Amino acid sequence: MNLFIRLLFSVSFVLSFCLLAKAQTYKNTIGLSLGTFRLRSLDQQASVLEYAGQALPLFGLTYRHQSENSRFNLRLSGGAGQMNPTRFGPRTYTTPIGDGKEFTYQISSTMYAFTLEADYLRRIGATEPGKFNTWVGGSIQESAWYADEVGNFPWLVNTATFSPVVQTDYAFQPNHSLSLRVDMAVVGLITRAIWSNFPKSTTDNNVEAYFKQGTRAATVSKLGNVNVQFGYSYRLSSRMSVGATYRARYLSYPDPRPIQAISSSISLDGEIHF
Repeated sequence: MNLFIRLLFSVSFVLSFCLLAKAQTYKNTIGLSLGTFRLRSLDQQASVLEYAGQALPLFGLTYRHQSENSRFNLRLSGGAGQMNPTRFGPRTYTTPIGDGKEFTYQISSTMYAFTLEADYLRRIGATEPGKFNTWVGGSIQESAWYADEVGNFPWLVNTATFSPVVQTDYAFQPNHSLSLRVDMAVVGLITRAIWSNFPKSTTDNNVEAYFKQGTRAATVSKLGNVNVQFGYSYRLSSRMSVGATYRARYLSYPDPRPIQAISSSISLDGEIHF
């Protein structure tokens, strides 16, 4: 009888521990992602041609701190690839160099993409498990695209923006959830080539001169910068989850000549909660 009571107590203790671990929520999350990045741009300051680029793989690192009514997110992503005119792709040229010899070379631009983003969100409305939950807040984002051969010149578009954010989460099953996030920049700094494409300075090096002469403050009236994000997450356990995220961005700015660009990324994500 005593053995039965001890066995019953042990089973009850184990079950209670398991249920407590399953119900426990963790406030911190670290995530890793791996995906691909695509960019399509018509920058009339650099070239009359439309350019397309791809970075594969695109690496990402995220950190999130969450309470019942607030979230802080930090995300870093980057990758390298190629960027070339959509109509022509990589171009090969041959030049005679005398004595019946020729020199052949190819123009194919290397591209780098980098994003650093931090945001703070607050829940609006009551917590309702299994239904839509909405978060609002603000985001600060630093983004840079660089390619070494666009119109035969180095090409850089750098933006630092502040954006209001709206995000909606929906847990349609106990371990499955969807999210939709939209933000639009209201103010920011944008760095592009100046009219001459070659900034010159007697006191600064070329990089310093590029940023000093090519950086302008802008508001939503001139700077078009909209981000849309759609995600899916599956909770493997209380400490681990996996999922996928699609992000798309539209950018436009008129000076010194208009630029319009659309970028997108698709990534597979893994997260650890602690």
